[in-house]
This record gives sequence, structure tokens and C-alpha cells, in this order.
Amino acid sequence: MSGLQSWIIGIIAAVVGIVSLFFASASHGSEMYPVALVVFALIVLFEFWLIKRHFDAQESH
Repeated sequence: MSGLQSWIIGIIAAVVGIVSLFFASASHGSEMYPVALVVFALIVLFEFWLIKRHFDAQESH
């Protein structure tokens, strides 16, 4: 995956994470709250993985 593709996927994932937080804040006592928080946590882990992957690729050059 090239650098531009990583940026695009990272931005899309960040938007999905922010939207999931809006869903969590709008759900009043429903099952959507924990699901939205789990989605947000997974997005955060994915973003850290993208950062790790970038620095690992730089280190190998």
C-alpha cells in the first residue's frame, strides 16, 4: 500500500471513528452504546497500526 492510500484509508477510518462516537452519544441506554465504543476502540488500534507500519517501512530502507 502506498503512502497516499494509507492516508486516505486513515482519514476514512478516523471519520468512521468520530461518527461512531456520535452514535454512542445519541444512544440513550440502548445496545448501540457499547457497540459504538468498541468500533471506536478498534479504529484507534487500526490508526496506531498504520503509524507502526509506516515507521517499520522507513526503518527497512
